[in-house]
Amino acid sequence: MPLAALITAQDQTDGGDGLRATLPLAGRSLIDYQVGLAVSAGAGHVVVLVERVPAALAQAVDRLRRQGWRIEIARSIADALDRFHPEESIILVADGAVAAQGAVDALAAQPAPALLALPDTQDYADFERIDATSRWAGFALLGKPALEATAQMLGDWDLTSTLLRRLVQADAARVSALNPSGDAALAPPVLATGPAVTHAIEARLLRQAEPGEGNWAELYLHRLTAGPLVPPLVARQVDQDHVAYAAAALAWIAALFAGLGLFWAAAALLPVAATIASAARRMARIWSGTAAPSSRLTDLARHAAALATLILLSRMLVAEGGWGWWTVAALAPAALCGVAALAPIVTAVRARPAPRWLATPDALTWTAPLLAVLGGWRWMVAALAGYAMMSFAERFSAAWKSARMCES
Repeated sequence: MPLAALITAQDQTDGGDGLRATLPLAGRSLIDYQVGLAVSAGAGHVVVLVERVPAALAQAVDRLRRQGWRIEIARSIADALDRFHPEESIILVADGAVAAQGAVDALAAQPAPALLALPDTQDYADFERIDATSRWAGFALLGKPALEATAQMLGDWDLTSTLLRRLVQADAARVSALNPSGDAALAPPVLATGPAVTHAIEARLLRQAEPGEGNWAELYLHRLTAGPLVPPLVARQVDQDHVAYAAAALAWIAALFAGLGLFWAAAALLPVAATIASAARRMARIWSGTAAPSSRLTDLARHAAALATLILLSRMLVAEGGWGWWTVAALAPAALCGVAALAPIVTAVRARPAPRWLATPDALTWTAPLLAVLGGWRWMVAALAGYAMMSFAERFSAAWKSARMCES
């Protein structure tokens, strides 16, 4: 059954423009996060029910539309009803309500009517009480007929409270907002009543920026160097694409230095570019959970700059030590291409994360300056080639073993 979402936005805050929906959150606003929860749960389009549209809300809606999402604004409940198909299930999101994505997904998987429930404890006193033991977490699932019936008898009553009462009377299924699957506890819901409350949500989003797995350079070095850059960049509402472009531009400045023979300057700038690029990926992960396509394109441009730097350095080594250095230098990018080509093959057979020590362009970029200091440019190129070839050998061995397992 098709799924849509209805997000209510009411004048309930003393600060700013009076809307909870426009409370600042990680460089954007609360409505961005609420829409993201609904769309990730499967909503094909979202209707924001609001009586007045301040500039901040209009900007947020335009921003979401540029991302390709179908977002509409309704100024009344009758206007909102016209925007839903009779056969659609509707995720209702109360004003300022935020829950864990897993809880919203579990709710969307239920047949309507259903609602997210919380225990009636002091920790959740801001949420509306359902009965003596439960409170409503601010998310419900209903059909358009239920919404229409409520609108006809609404009068001066509050829409969400009235809908909640009708859903409870209809014996709506109750889904735990804290542990819907029974396997693991989720982050508790939050009712954003002001800027102070959104800090907990923002901290959760910033934690989401940290990758859970990957290469050692991303997990350890970039956690120390790129991680601290993300909060101030997000707070200043810097566009993640601009950060990615800056990383690519800095990498090509390094290649320019290499063209002028300033290889130490190039070796120092390339890790800085990798750090900035990692910050851009982390910023993209805050809102989408994955790196943005623009970040991947700029990563390719940055890697091309690193390859150009390697070619220029190899030309110098060839002039000093013979043509064999072309072969040695070519082993590193060739091995990295082989590792990338084998990755989907190994993953398809054995869905396990790759060893963290494997070579990547960023890992080689960070390793190069240290090797150059310890052994000079020749040993650096040879060691990087050896590191990349060892990584290729490991991936080739893993692919071979996976193929043998499939045959047996």
